[in-house]
Amino acid sequence: MNIQFSENVWEQISSLWNEKKKKINLDITDQSVKEMLDIWFICRRTAASDKSQVYDEKRAWSNIERRTAIRGYKKWASLLKYVAVFVVGILGLVLWLTKQPDLYVAENHVSKMKVVSSLWNQKAELILANGETIVLDTNTNKKLLDVKFINNTGKGKLSYSGDEENGKIGFHTLNIPQGGEYMLQLPDSTCIWLNSESSIRFPIRFEEDKREIFLDGEAYFKVAKNEHAPFLIHVRECIVTVLGTSLNISAYANDRYWETTLVEGRVVVENKGEKIEMKPSNQYSVDNETGQGILKQVNTYLYTSWVDGKFYFNACRFEDIVKKLERWYDFTMSYQDEEIKYMRFSGTVNKHCPLNEILNFLERTTNIHFEIVGKNVVVKRIEKNKR
Repeated sequence: MNIQFSENVWEQISSLWNEKKKKINLDITDQSVKEMLDIWFICRRTAASDKSQVYDEKRAWSNIERRTAIRGYKKWASLLKYVAVFVVGILGLVLWLTKQPDLYVAENHVSKMKVVSSLWNQKAELILANGETIVLDTNTNKKLLDVKFINNTGKGKLSYSGDEENGKIGFHTLNIPQGGEYMLQLPDSTCIWLNSESSIRFPIRFEEDKREIFLDGEAYFKVAKNEHAPFLIHVRECIVTVLGTSLNISAYANDRYWETTLVEGRVVVENKGEKIEMKPSNQYSVDNETGQGILKQVNTYLYTSWVDGKFYFNACRFEDIVKKLERWYDFTMSYQDEEIKYMRFSGTVNKHCPLNEILNFLERTTNIHFEIVGKNVVVKRIEKNKR
């Protein structure tokens, strides 16, 4: 059984979980949501009663069953087991995070952020092989160039059926501006999610023995399998050969490294004549200055969470976090203290929140302060008041 929580409900529940005084005004009209919140508080009381912070799943479930039966929640019986398991897992994760002395844990503040509409960032620019430029936004017609391109701004998706007419050569280009994102579906059903300040060049039509594209920036790929026509991604001076798989490539020109992160399937990276075969959860990182590559195992969600609308950081340097934020928001960071660049943060941030809210929660978890002047943000260290 799969239990799915919408982001809004999850943030409401998280807010209640972390609010000790329970003085939060929520506009909840759905009866099922109200009942879920009541159940959540039962879970909270059951788990919180264990002062030693060792959570017994069977005992917690037994207490929940007894209390919900009294309150008439029998119809939720089949669902409560999964909620109990979920709560115990979350509590275990919170305990583990709070025991990491060198990391700043930001998850507790995320639930208090205001979620805003993501439609504003569904924007891109399509440059056709003949040089014509089409801006893809809410004013763009759904159909372009007869049926060769179909644009859906509501989903931020551009579908291309290809052009099989003989004699057609050249490449189309899809550019994503700062603060934008878009999804491209190619004629072979391959789907590509493009991040902010990225571009991709794709041919008018694929050749019979290969499918070839060029990437600058960051993109998540879900490549359609075709044993007779491998999918080739040109990145810098390297070629990533994909044989039906899911992967993320981050290759911004101003980053120290470009990275290929394999989620599932099989990938071969060609770098300076060397071929590196990757397995799921592998990441191949190439130094843009030296060209040297390193293969390692990683948590892939750290590098793909942007597709789900999140910034997910795990002991990341502040300077690296700022680079991601600067690409998404239109601002430049200035440092009054260079040591701030090397501070490390962990946490999950909804990337559709206003920038000031993200900066506010960073202030609450550290001894730094931000001053916003136009499009420039100045960060400095401050002395926190002793209690």
